[in-house]
Amino acid sequence: MSDRDPGLQPERTALSWRRTAWSMLIPTILCLRGWFHSGEWLYLVCAGLLLTGILATLFNQRSSKHATLALIVIVSAAMLMVVTVKK
Repeated sequence: MSDRDPGLQPERTALSWRRTAWSMLIPTILCLRGWFHSGEWLYLVCAGLLLTGILATLFNQRSSKHATLALIVIVSAAMLMVVTVKK
């Protein structure tokens, strides 16, 4: 029997998760900026959620990563819509 050659797939997957984490950094910074300017606490909660997702991704949290990140992004987006409609 020959050993299975996994190729570059694990490396490409890890790189894509790192790109996802870095792309979540921009909305986090914008949420913090919104909190500094308006003082609205929902901005701070959204930034905290997104930062949690970033840290979980960068520190390679394996258990249900896809579902957790999707939930974090959806909840953050819903909170930001509430803040926008509220104004």
